[in-house]
Amino acid sequence: MTQRNADRVPPHLAASPHELTVTDFEQSLICAAEAFYRCIGLLLGPAAREHRLSGQDNVILQQLMASPHPRNLTELARFANRDDTPNIQYSLRKLIAARLVEKAPGSTNRDSRYQVTARGRALTEEFLARRRALIMSPSSQMREADEHMKTAIRALNMMAGIYDQGTRSITARDDR
Repeated sequence: MTQRNADRVPPHLAASPHELTVTDFEQSLICAAEAFYRCIGLLLGPAAREHRLSGQDNVILQQLMASPHPRNLTELARFANRDDTPNIQYSLRKLIAARLVEKAPGSTNRDSRYQVTARGRALTEEFLARRRALIMSPSSQMREADEHMKTAIRALNMMAGIYDQGTRSITARDDR
């Protein structure tokens, strides 16, 4: 372990160079995720701040925007690899209150499907313009950014699989 890394990683989390690397990866993942959600929440602009919409809320809005047909709660959770359905429901209520999302015609209480409203589409256009200016343009100037991001995507997908397998193993053991 380098002295620089050893000083900032609690010893109980990193007893070997590999553990230090994984711990550093996890810390970077935490910081990147929080920065991502904070930024994309703010990129929704003043209308979203008025309704206290978060980055998590924006993720759901964008999932619905990307879908060719209305989605239900299970589909939204599955797409984002989430199992916190009460939080997703809360986000949907906030998006509905802001008039960005609505229940799709034909939805029932047992199977509510959601779609983006015209107001939600307009706000998304503003979001996309801000995102292009503040995220896409600067990141396109980074040397070899696309290749670095492709490498990161592979690593993140691999680690998501490892974390999911760990979750399944823990759940199986806890059920005994």
